[in-house]
Amino acid sequence: MPLAKNPRTNTQEPRSTTRTPIPELTGLRTIAAGLVFVGHVLEPHAAWTPLFVQFGWVGVNIFFALSGFLFTKLYMEELEQGTFSYRTYIVKRVIRIYPVTTLVLVASIIGAGSVYWVDAIAHVTLVHGWFPQFRSTINAPMWTLTVEESFYLVAPVGIFLAAGLSRMWSRYTVRRDHKLIWWQLAALLIVLWVFSFALSRGLVLHYLETRLFLVNTWDNGAYTFTFLGRLSDFVAGMLAAVAMRHTESVKQKTTAISLVLGIALLFACMVFIDSVGGPVLMAKHKMGIVAGHLIALASAFIIIGVQGRNPAQWLLSRRWMVLLGNASFSLYLIHFMPLPGMPQLSLGIQMWLEATGLHPVAAWALNYAALNLVAIGIFLLFERPTSQFLRRRAFR
Repeated sequence: MPLAKNPRTNTQEPRSTTRTPIPELTGLRTIAAGLVFVGHVLEPHAAWTPLFVQFGWVGVNIFFALSGFLFTKLYMEELEQGTFSYRTYIVKRVIRIYPVTTLVLVASIIGAGSVYWVDAIAHVTLVHGWFPQFRSTINAPMWTLTVEESFYLVAPVGIFLAAGLSRMWSRYTVRRDHKLIWWQLAALLIVLWVFSFALSRGLVLHYLETRLFLVNTWDNGAYTFTFLGRLSDFVAGMLAAVAMRHTESVKQKTTAISLVLGIALLFACMVFIDSVGGPVLMAKHKMGIVAGHLIALASAFIIIGVQGRNPAQWLLSRRWMVLLGNASFSLYLIHFMPLPGMPQLSLGIQMWLEATGLHPVAAWALNYAALNLVAIGIFLLFERPTSQFLRRRAFR
């Protein structure tokens, strides 16, 4: 990675390639969306399906960690150089999520038949995730959009702090050049992630107490379904971006280690959570809570790992994987949308296919293929052209 001189510190800092596409990370979105899909569709058969089917929800952790990583990589340099515009940033975020979200939301409201108007407004503004009574009503997986929207609003502050951390590390490494430097960076970033985990738990507790004081209600899902409870997921990705910025000279070695470590940690977390009663009961075990948060850290290791020259990078960067990754947002939104007589689209299709005598796995494969074709169509015919048109209008 080329170096850029910081005129204030007279030190050499890595210059990030902020606008270079990373196809393997788009391909990783395919895996994340696929995990969510298989977890929802095959949940009735969890008794005999592989362990990862019961943990399809880890795809959400991967999505959040990816957001933290990509946002930091995209905007850190702009914040450092003073060229960042919050208005431009927000407009781009709106253009990115609102066209297809609005399309699917309108279709979901029509499919649901009857929707409380306050619920509809909460969904249109993407604040419904802060209201337990509206969180899973119209289109259940859309709760994650409230979490993402909350992250969008505060991400520049976190990225600014990450940039400061990056500059601090650059000054430190100018005076030191030894083999342990990269392990010291890894230890520092992990300690910071642990701090974010503790901060997340504290913020949720403060939010719950404030909510109880002001409106006399409690939110049992705050640790799982709000940005405050998911803070460490995003921070894991942000710290991964800082790590990659400073490990270019040993990239192959670090990515190989990171990929193996990430997969092993993810599997260990799933096995442990399963041993304490599964996802539903893990919150009753202190180490179950830690294991749940460690999934985001494992995701961050995997994000670093798939960017090396290895079989995972090769697979995820194939054109068909990238296409599925680009369409993954549409797939995520439509797979649980309601239709007349079918409260959840993917589950309705799965039940119909199984009723014809198909094995559940074969039914899942056809179901997944069919809805991916729909998602690709939405991406190619609506999402991409609409976003391009809105960008031209907004930034001409």
